[in-house]
Amino acid sequence: MHVRDLILPEDKVFFSLFAEMSEAIGEAATTLNEITHEIPQGAEKAQKVHQLEHKGDEITRHIYEKLNESLITPLEPEEISRLAPAMDDVMDRIDRVTQQICTYGLTEQNDKLREFSYMILLATAEIIKAFQKLPNMDKIQEIREHANEINRLYNRTIELQSQAVLELFKTKDLLLIIKLKDIYESLGLVMEKCNDVGHAFNDIILNHS
Repeated sequence: MHVRDLILPEDKVFFSLFAEMSEAIGEAATTLNEITHEIPQGAEKAQKVHQLEHKGDEITRHIYEKLNESLITPLEPEEISRLAPAMDDVMDRIDRVTQQICTYGLTEQNDKLREFSYMILLATAEIIKAFQKLPNMDKIQEIREHANEINRLYNRTIELQSQAVLELFKTKDLLLIIKLKDIYESLGLVMEKCNDVGHAFNDIILNHS
């Protein structure tokens, strides 16, 4: 332990801010899942996700402000600097795909969209659980399990995206093909960003083991 650690306590505000960010992402993912089950209704819920995205931007800004002010942090500054934009990217991508779904004027229910959004909901739930355990490094193994589950879900959605595109090209509606292919790719990017958060967790685990 360094002498400075005896004088200055760790700034626990980062854990609180990350937990708040993860909860906002979870709420956005829940809303996205609701929208995919309510097509063609539910477009008004896109505004809720957009508001959550703005909230996420504010939380990210606070994280960087605190990082610049703090002499002691509970994680390495590089770890915080990696987690913050990774979480912000997840929120941004959920917002983007939500806007796409609600502005493309889809008129029919789509099983693949519902399955995709459910995978995102599960992945964000794992992120929330991991952040709940992050303040307690005695639970490193549990954090690793959450990170591994995020990766498993990500790999599952790669398969799902391939299946969805193959199924899509069986239709003769060219405009629908363009719209849904774009949405599928955006949903895949949400999961890719969730997986980036999982990788960041794994690196933190390695650094603190």
